[in-house]
Amino acid sequence: MKIYFELEEIDVQRNDTSVALGTFDGLHIGHMEVLGEMKKSAEQRGLKTFVYTFSNHPREVLTPGNVPPKIMDVEEKTLIFTRFGLDYLALIKFDEEQIKIEPEDFIKEVLIGKLNMKHLTVGHDYRFGRKARGNVAMLIEYAAVYGYTYEIVEPIMKNDVRVSSTLIRELLIDGKIEEANFYLGRNHFVKGTVVEGKKLGKSIGVPTANLRIKENISTIKSGVYITETVFRNDVYKSVTNVGYNPTFEQVGLNMETYLFDFDKVLYGEVIEVHFIKRLRDEMKFDSVDELVSQMEGDLAATREYFENHLPK
Repeated sequence: MKIYFELEEIDVQRNDTSVALGTFDGLHIGHMEVLGEMKKSAEQRGLKTFVYTFSNHPREVLTPGNVPPKIMDVEEKTLIFTRFGLDYLALIKFDEEQIKIEPEDFIKEVLIGKLNMKHLTVGHDYRFGRKARGNVAMLIEYAAVYGYTYEIVEPIMKNDVRVSSTLIRELLIDGKIEEANFYLGRNHFVKGTVVEGKKLGKSIGVPTANLRIKENISTIKSGVYITETVFRNDVYKSVTNVGYNPTFEQVGLNMETYLFDFDKVLYGEVIEVHFIKRLRDEMKFDSVDELVSQMEGDLAATREYFENHLPK
């Protein structure tokens, strides 16, 4: 997959493309429907697949005082795009120059001129260009001018609920991880580099891998979760605490993960933590002994969960 970070860099080497447009925060099942339609069109027409999106949220520039926390950062988003099997991905920074682009110019100069677009797939409410004047109706109108075909994806409904990034953010904030996973179509995950913590877990016999929560990321509610951790393509059963570790008066939000049957040093290594089920709220204990007792209970509950959910 070829990744572009600047509009001027884009060069599809005269390949014709099937393009998907969107913000794609969370890459939930609605987004995957857009990507699936884009890829199906590419296969049918012999086109290359191209996703054009932004490395930051447009509202960081448009309404800086009211920016929704992201479900995933750009690195995690890129990982899913890579696994999806794209040919091209544009992660353009949304800035003052992007604000000024007239929607007609975006279609002519970017989609046609730079991307060689022959087919377009977008969600029904996609907006673009100066003052968000561009919409699906305009994209349909200009299809006759430039000769591209298009697919407009309607909202995806599950259990009579419209799937959206806003819905998933709310579920994560409420700690409803199983519901969030249902609408994501996969387990919510956090990818990051393991940092050296205070080694409190190791001191009480439960060594953990620590990840710092990145800024402006929509984190799940503080608490303890059953998780799976991916390290160098191997998957380990794990249990994860998200929170402030009130027993030890820790400063700042942190994520601590204990991996079962694992004895390697992870400092400086990149891991993915996939959230499966919420066990309990974060708690403050009166003594380390009480904390250790509760952690042993969390580990037992996690082992029992995996024993009951092994592939048949």
